[in-house]
Amino acid sequence: MQKRLTIAVIALISVINLAVWAQDQPEPETALKTDWGKQVDLLIDIRSEIVGEYVEEPDQQAMIEAAVNAMIGTLKDPYTSYLPPREIKHFNKAIRGSFSGIGAQINVDEGQLRIVTPLEDSPAWKAGILAGDAVLEIDGKSTEGITVNQAVERLTGPEGTPVRVKVRHEDGKTQEITIIRARINIQTVKGFLRGDDQKWDYMIDPKNKIGYVRLTQFTQPTAGKLRAALKELKDQGAKGVILDLRFNGGGLLTSAQQVSDMFLPADKRIVSIKGRKVNERVLKSSDDGTVIDHDVPVVVLANEGSASASEIVTGALHDNGRAKFIGTRTFGKGSVQQVKMLDVGLGALKITNAYYYLPSGRNIHRRESKETWGVDPDDGFYVPMDVTQVREMIEKRRDIDVLRKDGPQEGGDAAVTPESIRKDLADPQLAAGLEAMLGKLKTGDWPKVGKGNADDLAKETRRAALKRQRDLVTKRLEEIDAQIAKLERTDDAIDGTIVPEKSDDDKKPDDKNDE
Repeated sequence: MQKRLTIAVIALISVINLAVWAQDQPEPETALKTDWGKQVDLLIDIRSEIVGEYVEEPDQQAMIEAAVNAMIGTLKDPYTSYLPPREIKHFNKAIRGSFSGIGAQINVDEGQLRIVTPLEDSPAWKAGILAGDAVLEIDGKSTEGITVNQAVERLTGPEGTPVRVKVRHEDGKTQEITIIRARINIQTVKGFLRGDDQKWDYMIDPKNKIGYVRLTQFTQPTAGKLRAALKELKDQGAKGVILDLRFNGGGLLTSAQQVSDMFLPADKRIVSIKGRKVNERVLKSSDDGTVIDHDVPVVVLANEGSASASEIVTGALHDNGRAKFIGTRTFGKGSVQQVKMLDVGLGALKITNAYYYLPSGRNIHRRESKETWGVDPDDGFYVPMDVTQVREMIEKRRDIDVLRKDGPQEGGDAAVTPESIRKDLADPQLAAGLEAMLGKLKTGDWPKVGKGNADDLAKETRRAALKRQRDLVTKRLEEIDAQIAKLERTDDAIDGTIVPEKSDDDKKPDDKNDE
């Protein structure tokens, strides 16, 4: 009797302990969220079941790469990507710059391959590729589900070879463009017009002593070449400078820092870099970096094609009150990537580990669900351009950039005014920049030359999002229509209703009279 009682007590204690233990255990769903061991077990179990039981033999390498890319896809960051071993060699060539291609910066936005900006003087620029274009096909193959690395691999190739791209411009028009690949070697510092010696003239308005410099990229030589151009303007007695960063896809952070330093007084914040695991690093201006005197007004032109390093310079000069920014909100590429090599034979991971922040503290990077990114013009200095205006302006600029055997282009000696820029160059943003500079020099205050941008920017942001959604829906509808048409052609062929057309030689005399 006592023995049975003892067993019962032990059993009761065991039940109580089990209940207490069960209460202390997390719910299965919670355990999966917090226990990385269970997360890995889930992947292993699913893979094992598929490999062992699926009706057909699966491609195990493709499964693993798809799982890796799916994990990365949850970040919704087009700049974080997995590089399989087969892509490492190509990636190394690209970052060294020893490759030929079309000359355009690209990204994947909401599943759609897009042009951030064509690089000036590049094959893409000359062929008519525009910032914001959706790339639907490359050499006849759909870009659905493509990664940036895969797109780069398909767009680059031997110098002189063609690549055919199908794009949808932001006005909704679709166009097939053949681009001849070339070695990308772009002059990054340009002036307004070429002089008699074919060298760039950096004085846009000699009468009022207003200089103009255009930067197309931020490469290693850019800072030195810009310094020489600014010193030339300073020697000519420049009273104001327009710095054009439109369609500048960025480049080196060190170059952006050096360029900003040329305009800023000492100890001004240029940009800060920080991330979840990266301690904040602040880059500031130095006294010996200044080239343009601080009392010389500066206008910065930037637009939706201005990304990365060009956004850093725009934000540094704007936020420190050193320049008046005229144009539209910049692209929003403000993230820092680190390439981590994995174990031998496993490839590499290019991962975003920090963001760039403006002196005001604003995060440059465009992130999903965020309503602000990049740099915004002040109220009254928002000057938008639609696709038709941009295309016309680019055509005019290409003509200016051409080196001519017979000297500078016609009309090069004529006085340049905001009105002539609007008329002859089809460039309302540059016209607004010159108009603002003239007003500043005359009255000491910046006259408003554009729209109040708060409402416009909100509408533009919403409009851009809707256009991207429309592009995705339109693309999918086109693919479905193509599949339906293919099926209908097959059905007709089976029914015998499609008959190969006879040549004239095969036709009988009465065939020609048949309806």
